[in-house]
Amino acid sequence: MSKVIEKKILPQYMYAVINGEKTFELRKDDDEIEVGDHVILREWTGENYTGLSIEVEVTYVLRNVEQYGLMNGYCIFGIRKVGKRATRAV
Repeated sequence: MSKVIEKKILPQYMYAVINGEKTFELRKDDDEIEVGDHVILREWTGENYTGLSIEVEVTYVLRNVEQYGLMNGYCIFGIRKVGKRATRAV
């Protein structure tokens, strides 16, 4: 069963996701993310949320490959945007 997870994302990475340039996330593997899960990326300045968010779907998960340089406890997951737009909370 898929789940919805919220994550913070810095502005420079948020805009790369919005523009379709960034199609992956490298994160601590603390949410048991699986293919089919949805992630709400919420723009975070380092001090507060901006209100901008985008929903993505997880398309691939890579974990447990320290021999290829991925530290234990981290994962890389492929993403694709759900819908066409980011939204801004009012």
